[in-house]
Amino acid sequence: MNQQKKDRVNIAVAKDVAERLAAVAESLGMTQYALANQILATGLELVQQGFKVQQIREIAEFYKVMVELEVVPVPGRLLDKMVADMYKENPEVVEKAWCEAGKMLASYIKAVYGGLDSALSLVPYFSKVIPAKRFDVKASGDELVVDAVGVGYGVESVKATAAGARCFLEDLGYEVKEVITAPGILRVRAVKK
Repeated sequence: MNQQKKDRVNIAVAKDVAERLAAVAESLGMTQYALANQILATGLELVQQGFKVQQIREIAEFYKVMVELEVVPVPGRLLDKMVADMYKENPEVVEKAWCEAGKMLASYIKAVYGGLDSALSLVPYFSKVIPAKRFDVKASGDELVVDAVGVGYGVESVKATAAGARCFLEDLGYEVKEVITAPGILRVRAVKK
């Protein structure tokens, strides 16, 4: 008896899952066994690392968003220095660039998620890649509060980020009521229009 056959074990899955597995395996030119084995091995490895199944789905969604937006990872200190240096030379140009980036992100969220409420599930994962020590978003009724600590080392990068946040929220139909900036600290409070 072949070793691969001997090591196989049958497991039961819902009929629709089995049908989807068969269709995807065929479209990839793989056997159902090979595809199921790869999916399960990867999923189990992530669960053993402490991720919950819902988190795995959200991380994959977040990764897709980052790829679609062409996000380039840059070390936080480098980005901060570049923004601070540029801001000192021409604050209007920097704030305009960050505003445009905020609007681009808002357009993406509207197109893909329909609005901010549907995209809020990505916040815990988004906060892990933002160069900030703490990034919280609290939505209560029509009010939204964004608190970030450690978002930049100087007030220049915080002001640039504030410009991006303002344009992002305004483009999503919020009126920004309060913006507090200090070196490393940003708080934005907005209300749905």
